[in-house]
Amino acid sequence: MPIRPPGPRGSAPAHAARHPAGTRRGGALSASFIRYCLNVLSRRPPPPAPLLRPRRRTGRLVLAGFGLLLAGAAGGFTLGLSLRPPTPPATTPQPASIPAEAPAQPAGPPAAQAPALDSLLAELEALRQRITAEQARLAAATEARVAAEAQLAQTQRQAAAAAPRPEAPAPPAPPPAPPRPAPRPEPAALPSPPSPSQPRVVLHHQAGSATAAGAAADLAAMMRAGGFEVENVRGDPAVPSQRVVRYFHAEDAPMAARLAGRLGRGWAIQDFRAHEPAPPPGTLEVWLPER
Repeated sequence: MPIRPPGPRGSAPAHAARHPAGTRRGGALSASFIRYCLNVLSRRPPPPAPLLRPRRRTGRLVLAGFGLLLAGAAGGFTLGLSLRPPTPPATTPQPASIPAEAPAQPAGPPAAQAPALDSLLAELEALRQRITAEQARLAAATEARVAAEAQLAQTQRQAAAAAPRPEAPAPPAPPPAPPRPAPRPEPAALPSPPSPSQPRVVLHHQAGSATAAGAAADLAAMMRAGGFEVENVRGDPAVPSQRVVRYFHAEDAPMAARLAGRLGRGWAIQDFRAHEPAPPPGTLEVWLPER
């Protein structure tokens, strides 16, 4: 049921405006009765009587309370009638208006869209072909680069293996010894031990390495200070992985052992008597490892 909006603040309801006389009459009666009840209740009760004497005004108070209750009920009923909204007249629902359908837009001719779709498909197919060709070219370039790197590495290994090893030059022939005079007899004495012959040392190090060249120079100075003759210091492209002293004749083995002990711990002695061509006797080679 629809609810009518209330009127302006302070205005009486519509049914109260239709029956103003009845509303004022009921309100005046209720106000007079309430005022009477209040006057009755505001009177002071008489002083208390002796215990044996019954009270006289108890009935009046009961009547006054009952009347006050009736007046309140009448006033509440009248107020409820005045606040009850009137029943609105029945209205006939109007049929809802149906919106008119918008006219359908005519679709474009399919013949005009077909050429555009064909051109897009052709461009897509051409783009796919270009991508495939570019991928194939990139794969071929990658394979060619890998093959070139492998060939370069193999060439470098072959060149290192085929590099000729520099051979030590043959020492010059010693000049002919002058004829010795006939020994003169001398008094008997203890003969002094002959001084051992010093070997000729050839020092080898890694070619193209400044660190290896510096280490070779320090080692040569140490050997000269120890009484060994360092004939030459050479750089070689291929050197062993450990420090070695090589000898080429059986009589040079003790000198190689003495030189290795002079150089310190970690030096190995290698027998190269089978090497051809062999250097002259008394020649030792000292090899420094790669640095």
